[in-house]
Amino acid sequence: MMPLCLLTAIAGFAALCLGMGRHQRDVLGTSLSARASRRLKALGWTGLTASFVLAIVRDGPALGSVYALGELTLSALTVALVASRLASRR
Repeated sequence: MMPLCLLTAIAGFAALCLGMGRHQRDVLGTSLSARASRRLKALGWTGLTASFVLAIVRDGPALGSVYALGELTLSALTVALVASRLASRR
């Protein structure tokens, strides 16, 4: 289930990234509507919450929260690196 938690967190951070106007222009080349941005932000927070809950269900509250924070850190770094790479290509 660890890959599922990690992929959910990556998807959540990617949605949060694309919910911001500056990152939309950098990655997509255009800005999305305000409604689409709000939906992406809500989807991002839902993904991060789901990832945290999955880790706690998998390993219990004590160890699961530690693993979840590690997975969130790794996924945030992954999304930041990919977004900056995509932005530099434009």
